[in-house]
Amino acid sequence: MQKLIIGIDPGLNCGLAALKLDGTPILVESHRGWSLVKIIERIREMGEPTIISSDVSPAPVLLERLSKKLNAVLFEPALSMSVEEKHRLVRSYIERYNVKVENAHEVDALAAAIKAYQHYKNKFERVDAKLKEIESNLFPDEVKDLVARGYSIARAIKTLKGEPFSAKLAPIKRINTREDKMKRIIEELTGKLIHEKEKNRLLRTANKELQLKIKNLIMEIENLKKSLEKARSEQIAQIRREREYQQLTEEIRILKGKILEQEAQIEAYKRMLNDLQRLSSMGSREGLTLLKPIESFTREGLEKSFKLYNVKVGDIVFILDPSGGGSTTAEILVKRGVKTVIIKGTMSHQALETFEKYRVPVISADKINIRWVDGLPYASQEEIKRLIKEGKIIKSTDKFENLRTIIEDHLREIENERIG
Repeated sequence: MQKLIIGIDPGLNCGLAALKLDGTPILVESHRGWSLVKIIERIREMGEPTIISSDVSPAPVLLERLSKKLNAVLFEPALSMSVEEKHRLVRSYIERYNVKVENAHEVDALAAAIKAYQHYKNKFERVDAKLKEIESNLFPDEVKDLVARGYSIARAIKTLKGEPFSAKLAPIKRINTREDKMKRIIEELTGKLIHEKEKNRLLRTANKELQLKIKNLIMEIENLKKSLEKARSEQIAQIRREREYQQLTEEIRILKGKILEQEAQIEAYKRMLNDLQRLSSMGSREGLTLLKPIESFTREGLEKSFKLYNVKVGDIVFILDPSGGGSTTAEILVKRGVKTVIIKGTMSHQALETFEKYRVPVISADKINIRWVDGLPYASQEEIKRLIKEGKIIKSTDKFENLRTIIEDHLREIENERIG
């Protein structure tokens, strides 16, 4: 079966695009109400998927499930693709292959597949060159499939030939560290910045040409004015001159507006690039640490946070809604090896007892100066250490003390009313 790159735009209207590993399109279509089973059946009718691709980052859950069921590599861009980028990629395929794209879902699916192909294109071309060099009768797609899964070209060829590999082969691991993702994001932003600078340069060149054209036209207007003054009245000549001048002024205004828009977009990309670079070095430069957020104190909320933020031993977590958990959820965090728990709101007595049992301090978010940077919470490690040292942590006994005080006050009021 032929190997495929599959781009998918999931939803009520599901877009599907399939490319060969050489980038040639096979299919672009969309259907309403497609289930996971229907999508898998449609893909298997065409071939065997090597790559499942998304146009957004992180990829939707449906695509993760699909890649696992089909044993395919899941590709997601470093940054979610912009509308402009998707239309630019799809337009190039329409012009080259005469592909028919009928709606936005098909545009998103085809753009996702093209993006994945461009990511692996250089590796795939090196596979073709290597097989031609060694005059091998192996199927190029079989080698490319292994290369996409992390094999080197030499290892993939030896594996398919059934030959032993000279070096000890370590198990293939995919390590997507935060630094690697930051580098990919910076590279994409740098590419976009270069593209926008080139567009700006072309606009400036066009503006200079129009300015020259304006000067020439103004000279023509003056000459026409002199000719018209001889043939017609001053009023007719003035009307025509003003009309052309207004048209040229409007063209200049529109072009200046476009230049300002491009310059603003370039500045925005620069700020994004600076923010990303600042985030990567903020911890060491300002003594801040990331408080890995947990939206809800439930098993599902914990699993989601573990996956998104790679919660590990020694981390500090920030529970935005601690009301839904008890001793079981607390033990999950303890076994994860978290160092400190920060909560926004009230936590159950059972959960607090569990954290006390394992000596994991719980601190109220109201006592900490939390800084939100690009949607993520940061705080000073020194401030957290100081609060723990000063004993400003939440204890399970605090709730009982508060409850006892409330009951005693209420009984006292009843007694006073009876005496009175």
